[in-house]
Amino acid sequence: MKRGTLTLSLVLSAVALSAAACSESDSDSSDGSPPSPTSASSSAPPIVEPVTPPGTELKLGDRAVIDYDNGIERGLLAITVTSIEPANQAEFAAAYGEQAQGLTPYCTRYTVENLSGADFGTKNGPQIEALVEDDETTGTFLTGGIPSCQPRMSPGDFDHPGARYETADLDATGADETVIAARYDEHDYGDAPLVWRP
Repeated sequence: MKRGTLTLSLVLSAVALSAAACSESDSDSSDGSPPSPTSASSSAPPIVEPVTPPGTELKLGDRAVIDYDNGIERGLLAITVTSIEPANQAEFAAAYGEQAQGLTPYCTRYTVENLSGADFGTKNGPQIEALVEDDETTGTFLTGGIPSCQPRMSPGDFDHPGARYETADLDATGADETVIAARYDEHDYGDAPLVWRP
């Protein structure tokens, strides 16, 4: 065999071995199992649910789906108001001092769930307002909360379908009023809020 012919044979053999190795690597992992799925295929798909119409009346524990826009991201969220209850009067007085005199505090608790997977992490979420008789707001403006009724921002991982967190809003009424309901009235619900009642 000529020298040139021998060299060509060796090169072709090396190419064949390399192709066979690549083929085995692509089809199977080192332990003989099929390759693992990519992260894209294993991520949770968006949860598709119809938006709750404006003006809908709900019971505590009912879930409402909203098309939420915080000015940066837009996507579907679900809100479930779970309770409307008197808040801790001693904590309220300690937190607000003289401003708390003559007022009765109330705490509205609710859960927010990310349905579409938009990145709403570490942001203020939808706000729920307390209502007194005639479905009027209390007229009291409070910022912050108390230890047993603390508003919170969404967690950093509130960026995928199925993520959820619990939060609360603190409000207060005059001595002769009682909180009877809660509402969401942002964006599409300004003229016809969602209202939760006991």
